[in-house]
Parts: sequence; C-alpha cells; structure tokens
Amino acid sequence: MNWTEYHEKLTENLKATSSNQQTRFAIEVCEKLLPDYDTFHKEFKWGDLNSMTNGLVLCKQNANGLDTNVKIIENQISEIVKNTPNTEDFGQVSGSLALNSAAAISEALSFILDNKTERILDIGSLSYDSTYFKACENYPKLSESEIENHQDLQNEIKWQLEKIKYVA
Repeated sequence: MNWTEYHEKLTENLKATSSNQQTRFAIEVCEKLLPDYDTFHKEFKWGDLNSMTNGLVLCKQNANGLDTNVKIIENQISEIVKNTPNTEDFGQVSGSLALNSAAAISEALSFILDNKTERILDIGSLSYDSTYFKACENYPKLSESEIENHQDLQNEIKWQLEKIKYVA
C-alpha cells in the first residue's frame, strides 16, 4: 500500500470512530513514538522527557473519562513545544524522530481541546514518517520506491489500520 492509499484508508477508518476511540488510537501511537524522544534526550542531553510523559498521562486521563482542565492541557502543550527539538539544531535522524514524538503528543492534547479528526490523522502520519526515516537510515541503498514498499513501512501501515479498525 502506498502513502496515498494508506492516507485515504486511515481517513476513512477515523471517520467511523468515536472521539474516545480516536484518543485511544492517538495514545497508542504516542506510546510507540515516545522511545524515540527518550533516545534523543539521552543522546543530546536536551529536552524534557517528563513533559512528554506528563502529556501522555493527561491524554490517558481524558480517555478514561476524567475531566481535564483546559488550562492544564494548554500549559502542557506549551511545555511540550518548548521541549520539541528543532531539526536545524539537531540534524540527525534522532532529532526528527524526537520532533515527531513530541508533535504527536502535542497533537493528541490539542485533539482533546478541539476534537478535530485531522489531528489524529496527523499523528498517524507522524508515525508513518518516523518509520520511513528509520527505514531510510537502516537501508541506505534502497530507492525511495523500495523504501515505500519495504516491509517495515508496510507493517506500520498494517498496524495503524488494524488499530483504528479494531477500535471502530
């Protein structure tokens, strides 16, 4: 499945799910990406892993029906943004992966505030991109087309579509 087909299918699947199901999907994706931020944090001694994990805690509380204060979420998003690496400062792949992890958590929190399904689609895309970056790094001799069809990327697509289908 190529990017366009994946994107269309994920969009279709998301439209058929509730807000809570979308939040739970976002949490799973964010948990999957969080180790990338941790690796970056350890490598560069920059950022704040706690701001990321605290953001996930807020998402989980919301998904479990606990009332979440808008101001607390907004403050947490600000903390995450402050601790999101700029790829111009951290050009290695680990910087891009950490950025994707932080952006996914920020988008999940923003979704709680505005309930825009596009944010969940963006979270899925960030995970797709991270898998793509890793495949490019791990298989530098493959062409872009070969990377897009590589088993790692196909597994990511399958995982996401099964997760959102599972909760539908």
